[in-house]
Amino acid sequence: MIEEIGTVVELKKGQVALVHCRKSSACKGCPSANLCSLGHDDGDRRVEAHNALEAKLGERVRIATTTKAFYQSSFLIYIVPLIGLVLGALLGQKLGPRMEVDPNIPALLIGVLFLVGSFLGIRYLNRFLSKEDYMPTVVEILHEEEGGNAGCAENL
Repeated sequence: MIEEIGTVVELKKGQVALVHCRKSSACKGCPSANLCSLGHDDGDRRVEAHNALEAKLGERVRIATTTKAFYQSSFLIYIVPLIGLVLGALLGQKLGPRMEVDPNIPALLIGVLFLVGSFLGIRYLNRFLSKEDYMPTVVEILHEEEGGNAGCAENL
């Protein structure tokens, strides 16, 4: 389970809250900290979270997502487009000689076409995916004595 503490800064329709968080100490222990773009900035984050507990604007909340959901969404966002790019490039390499042109040209064009198509397909698919399955969820509304200031952005 991946958890963060933050402050609700915006409420959106469909039980979605925009939560402002700071990079937590969990990032320090992450083996990918040097590879992640999250490690090279000031640490402020705005995360859309499913607001099942109906947290109100300005409330401090704990948001969480499962490791499984994190890996599934990462696969959708990073690996599926990469697979589309490679498949398109391979198809272009095969079609090039048949079209009597340099195979690199159709490989590039079809690869980029499949890459863009995969992003558009993911965007379309996103409409039908359950927010609870892929989006972090507000799991607790914190009161001042709970949670301290760790992970929360104080000055909004």
